[in-house]
Amino acid sequence: MILIIGMIAIAMLAISVVLAATAVNVQAHKLLSVADGAVAAAADNFELTAGGESVATLRLQPSEVRNAAEKYLADINAGAGFSNLHIISAGVEPDAVTAHVRLGAVVHPPIIGWVVPRGVSIHVDSYARTLLSR
Repeated sequence: MILIIGMIAIAMLAISVVLAATAVNVQAHKLLSVADGAVAAAADNFELTAGGESVATLRLQPSEVRNAAEKYLADINAGAGFSNLHIISAGVEPDAVTAHVRLGAVVHPPIIGWVVPRGVSIHVDSYARTLLSR
């Protein structure tokens, strides 16, 4: 009888850990999808400068990347789907045509949420490059 109770307790613990890990993973994938949308919106805010004949350059500004990412998050109401959603960083890579956005949020896993009452912090990085083609 004690072995059966012990096995049931171990099985329930294993099920709750797998369920919590799955919930964190699913929320991380959702957050990555939001970050992809935010960085794509940010990469569309480029400056085009034309220099002589058929010479044009694109340049992203870090402040514009952050503003576009914030606007995108507000437009899709991303804060409703995540706890403590925030932009950790948003900027431009040294090549001046690649934008990056790093988002963070907190996931509260089911069943074992009392073990980690403050939740599990997650963060994702996303990059997008803007190109000019004919």
